[in-house]
Amino acid sequence: MSVSDSTARTEGSGSRPIGVDDDFAVLDQQIHALLTLGENDDVADEDVYDFSIRWGTALAGRLPRLAHYSALHELDAADERHFQSLRAQLDSMRPLMRRFSLATPALGHDD
Repeated sequence: MSVSDSTARTEGSGSRPIGVDDDFAVLDQQIHALLTLGENDDVADEDVYDFSIRWGTALAGRLPRLAHYSALHELDAADERHFQSLRAQLDSMRPLMRRFSLATPALGHDD
């Protein structure tokens, strides 16, 4: 991990450095994996099960962490745009999440 990955890129409160690059990387990777899974008409149950564990972990850990920093206005402008884009993308993927009976993000746009 580089120094820029683990140090702050905040411009708001300046209270403490935060690093969110890994959070975005995990979530972006899982979104890509879900889209790839969704391209297949016939998906084995064990593939969905394995994916659902990684998906649930990302939604339970990484996404709330980003939402927390966003609510505190501790994300820099680029990270905030990335977060809002991520939320919109997740919202648009809800039918795919339902297709595979996956956990859905509990993030409203009023958070």
